[in-house]
Amino acid sequence: MVGTPWGESIGLRQRRLPPGRGASAEEAARNQRERLFAALVAACEERGYEASSVADLLDLSGVSSKSFYQHFADKQDCFRAATEELIAGMLTVVEARLEQGAATEQRARSAFEAFVDLVVEQPAAARMVLVEAYAAGEPAVVPVRRAFDEFARLGRLAFNQIPGHEGTPLEIARAIVGGFFQVIYVRLQARRERELPGLVPELWEWARSFPPPPRELRAPVRRAVGNAAGRMPPFATRSAEQRIIRGFAESVAERGYAKATIASIASAASVSQQTFYELFEDKADVLAAALDSSGAQMLAAALPAARRARDWPHAVSIALGTTCDFFAAEPAFARLRMVEVYAAGPAAIAIRDRSGADLLGSLLGPAYDGAPAVAPIVAEATLGAIYGVVYEQVSTGGPESLPRIAPLLTYVALAPFVGAERASAEATLSLTSGWRLKRDGGRPGA
Repeated sequence: MVGTPWGESIGLRQRRLPPGRGASAEEAARNQRERLFAALVAACEERGYEASSVADLLDLSGVSSKSFYQHFADKQDCFRAATEELIAGMLTVVEARLEQGAATEQRARSAFEAFVDLVVEQPAAARMVLVEAYAAGEPAVVPVRRAFDEFARLGRLAFNQIPGHEGTPLEIARAIVGGFFQVIYVRLQARRERELPGLVPELWEWARSFPPPPRELRAPVRRAVGNAAGRMPPFATRSAEQRIIRGFAESVAERGYAKATIASIASAASVSQQTFYELFEDKADVLAAALDSSGAQMLAAALPAARRARDWPHAVSIALGTTCDFFAAEPAFARLRMVEVYAAGPAAIAIRDRSGADLLGSLLGPAYDGAPAVAPIVAEATLGAIYGVVYEQVSTGGPESLPRIAPLLTYVALAPFVGAERASAEATLSLTSGWRLKRDGGRPGA
């Protein structure tokens, strides 16, 4: 038995409207859709999206096959519609809380607490929206992305009314929402959602550490030198495995993960399909290898540069700037890790997150030594904040534009530990983004 917003899964058949003229066609259709939505929540909770079938939904809900296909084209279409319904309910609750209460900050925090309460009270529905959506394919992820944008908009409105946070830019609101989502996602996936209410005070304190940056946090982008851009590294030309990994990333960047085929991957890698299958079992296998390889290359680029920094805040700035430069030079890897990974499912996201956590763990270890009062959850929230900002930048500006947001990422990582003023100053003194800023607070120049 699974609890859903439309009732317990065990009683869905009993919710069928009696035959006759007592209910309108609209009421009957609504009843059928809600029972199917509830059945989908239960099936995803018990089996996962991929292992659930339309037959499972019909069996749980008592809706006929004919009626199902009158409402939905297939299981994915049903999932998309259920997700939109659940997200609409979440947004309604959050918006209502933002309109209640005396103090503005109290209203904003209350809205966040309301969202957390919904997750804890309806974990199966929350898991379907925030975890299983990534296994359901691109159409199912679209409503989640729209919801993220809407939560960022609401967050910006809320923070703009809090004293000291007036003028909060949308990108900072996106970072905060990204941090919240990361912490919630990790606990939903591990079925540890009951930890979330206890984390609210620490997460809220983290969110409050980002007043509007006192300096401009956008850097100009340097052009690649000579013909280096887009050229395959020498090692890859001698390794069929590396060519396939890169061919896979290029095919996914061009077509999207769902539409990339073994044939397109082999073609991009200039190998035969036979060679592909000699090295990899299937698309999921090469996906894992590509995420692992690109993550290792990212760490190899960022960490040695960071070790030469004068202190740990400078190391954070250098490492994040170098990471942005690396992905600007490797646009297929950037799109794979920051955008397409979400269409590949939770297992792929977990592989991606490991290298990101390794990088931040190395960078923020010394930060915690100097600021023991900062909660451990801050590192996890910071990772989500970075992903939220980078996703938007790659989606709208392309991977080549990533160096522009290196100062913003530095600010997000440093502010909870050193305060907004120093974080902003350090962010705008980056040496890896191709520009410098005078210590008197002048604007960055090329």
